[in-house]
Amino acid sequence: MRPLPRIALFFAAIHVLLHLATADNLGFHRDEFLYLALGRHLDWGFWSNGPFIGAVSWLSQHWLGDSLPATRVFPALAGGGLILLTGLVVRELGGGRFAQVVNGLAMLGSIAWLRAFGMLMPVPFDVLFWTLLSWWVFKWLQTGQSRWWWAIGITAGLGMLNKYSIVFWAAGLPLAMLLTPHRKALLRPQPWQAAGLALLVLLPNLWWQWQYNFPVVRHMRELAASQLVHVKPLNFLLDQILMQGPGGALLWLAGLMFLLRSKATLSFRLLGWHFLAVLAIFLALNGKSYYTLGLYPLLMAAGAVWWERYLQKAWSRIALALVVVLLALPLAPAGIPLWPPERLAGYFHWLTYDAGIDAVVRWEDGELHELPQDYADMLGWQELATLVDTAFLRAGEPERPLVYCENYGQAGAVDHLSLPAIRPRLASFSDSYRLWAPDTLAPDVHNLIYVNDELGQDVAAQFSDIQKVGEISHHMARERGTGVWLCRSPRSDMPSFWAARVKEVKAFYGLK
Repeated sequence: MRPLPRIALFFAAIHVLLHLATADNLGFHRDEFLYLALGRHLDWGFWSNGPFIGAVSWLSQHWLGDSLPATRVFPALAGGGLILLTGLVVRELGGGRFAQVVNGLAMLGSIAWLRAFGMLMPVPFDVLFWTLLSWWVFKWLQTGQSRWWWAIGITAGLGMLNKYSIVFWAAGLPLAMLLTPHRKALLRPQPWQAAGLALLVLLPNLWWQWQYNFPVVRHMRELAASQLVHVKPLNFLLDQILMQGPGGALLWLAGLMFLLRSKATLSFRLLGWHFLAVLAIFLALNGKSYYTLGLYPLLMAAGAVWWERYLQKAWSRIALALVVVLLALPLAPAGIPLWPPERLAGYFHWLTYDAGIDAVVRWEDGELHELPQDYADMLGWQELATLVDTAFLRAGEPERPLVYCENYGQAGAVDHLSLPAIRPRLASFSDSYRLWAPDTLAPDVHNLIYVNDELGQDVAAQFSDIQKVGEISHHMARERGTGVWLCRSPRSDMPSFWAARVKEVKAFYGLK
């Protein structure tokens, strides 16, 4: 077995260390709180996720702890693994030392990889699964050995346990095969056996989905109605260039042409058509820009090999390496939070209004903001947890209140950052928290701590004594203005009030 490429190992190590060194600059992302909670409620499925991210979260918390740097170790390692994998592609395509170096520089400086591998989410592992799948296809094309289809099937199944979007990678493969002589392979049993194997791996999650009335279907409908409706085809295509940064674009565009046009890569032309097929699928379905991330690592590796073949002079190779680095450095803070919030806000003001690049700070609502949405989602959570702690202590003994949070970010922050005594009293009907909400309340629960951006009419009608404890004041936090209310003196008994809310939620979501 050949050793791993040492240059790729070097860049992988730098990637991991860079993420760990900057992990504390902002805070936990709202989604990270949810995934940490999944690790405390292991199951074969969750409301909007497969079980894989819950298993990763469980391992992370049990092996490393639940601090912010510890939480980000596994995503950083996944990013290092991605760089290693692209190094293998470079080597198998005949790339030498320069190709390894320029590929490492482009991968290390890519906005997409800096952002994707900086947080505990399904995305970093999704990108790694997509790239691993493309690697198995690469090996099948290289060797002609059908055994690689078994690897494709198992990897696709595991990838779907992490993120269901793997199905788009799978859908693009037969479409691409129809455009090449490899269409004949579709008449053989191996691709269909691989599909069956993937389904077998996914089967426990499908059983879980059936038990809960397939929440993934409802989640996708809600996503399409609330977020995908804002996706514009032109913005989607522009984001494909911007996600990797200019240096990354120099490589992946060259890699795409190399795969599609060069005689040297005739055996691997299928991979170029696969990229175009999946891109077309996402364009047709208004997919988010980052859904395509897993398509680019292999293209970047191929591009590095093309540039090595094209540039024969030492000075031209040095020039390309410098261009990749110099184009990446000004955009690096858009991929990884190098500084505290105020300094980052100044940088993004320059990037948006002086450099004219506003896509980074355009949120899902289509509007421009001070920080990227992911960064704003890392602010204000400790402030919220402190307010809930204050309300909880103010409620006094012997009665302890129910703590209700309107969305999973709020619930996750309270779950992870507030007093340990609050966790058993915490409830929410958002995302997977609705699966864990109690059906009934104990008779001694008379008070409520309510967390939302406004006081709901049902809560206002239920309690005669309502005090606002405070609200998130951080001006760059996405949750700015979210309030915490201590609600006492209920007009009707709390167990009945709660049972009515639970019944409404279960009826709406089709839960038993």
